Amino acid sequence: MNRNTKTSNLTEAAMITGILVIIAYLSSFITILMFFYPTPAIILGKRKGLKYSILSLIASGLIVTMLLGIQTGITFMIMYTPLAIALTYGVCRDEDANKTILFGSAAYMISFVVFILLLNAIMGINFIERLAETYDQSFAMTRSFFADVPENLRTAQMEEMLKNIDQMAPMMNFMITNVFPAIMIVASVATSYINYVIASKFSKRFSLNIKQHEGISYFSFPRNFMIAMAGLLLVSFLLNLLNINVGIIQLNLFTIVFVAMIFQGFAVVKFFIDKGNFGKIIRGIMLFFAVYMTMYFSPIYALLGLIDLTVNLRKINRAV
Repeated sequence: MNRNTKTSNLTEAAMITGILVIIAYLSSFITILMFFYPTPAIILGKRKGLKYSILSLIASGLIVTMLLGIQTGITFMIMYTPLAIALTYGVCRDEDANKTILFGSAAYMISFVVFILLLNAIMGINFIERLAETYDQSFAMTRSFFADVPENLRTAQMEEMLKNIDQMAPMMNFMITNVFPAIMIVASVATSYINYVIASKFSKRFSLNIKQHEGISYFSFPRNFMIAMAGLLLVSFLLNLLNINVGIIQLNLFTIVFVAMIFQGFAVVKFFIDKGNFGKIIRGIMLFFAVYMTMYFSPIYALLGLIDLTVNLRKINRAV
């Protein structure tokens, strides 16, 4: 590599480092932005190579630590840097889209566990307890705000909202303290998928060839997915016979299976919407309602997903 090319690569890596630092800074105000932190690094990796992407991520992590503090720096260095490297690795090796997303999901899950353990070991922070407390305080503040409204100014909607808060607060606390592993797995897959899709869309603007994901419509779990989950549940029941408390493990396994089948069921619905002879606007409206109805008919979606996994309603011959 000649000196001019190397200088050009380093310059571009420095520019991406600046973008990563800006994303990290803005995420202090808009939290959701941190989930898109890996995307610029993926584009850089595809353009200039994996090592320049890693160099940019490390430099960004050090700058963020100096500017925003050690806790923020640890968050990006441990949670999002391995995710970005894993996705960039898959993209640079021109791996299948689903395989690359799997790399990212595994890296993010491992990073999440390491992050939680480090917070507990270095700062004495129990992440799950702190998260549960944060949600409890948020619900308490919201409830206090509505409760302080004079009775003559209260509306039926306010009373209904207070009732919903009273129902949701203990439910959310239970989910965080008991179903956190399942939530973490779902979040890992979703974060990896979103970053890959966004990077693949942006790659077209830079004339890069990142394999496009074929879409949710063709997503399917392997046919032996349910067998694997049933095997894990069977093991947990056998452990229960030995007087080992496996209630939380079973709850998380049931949650993972249920969410997986909802996703499979939604993929089936989207597949037939896309295949239908509908106009673009009608298809968009139908898709919006399909997403909206998952909140109310999740058991039906899960059942549909289970049926598709059993009899292959879409007649697709490959599985993710």
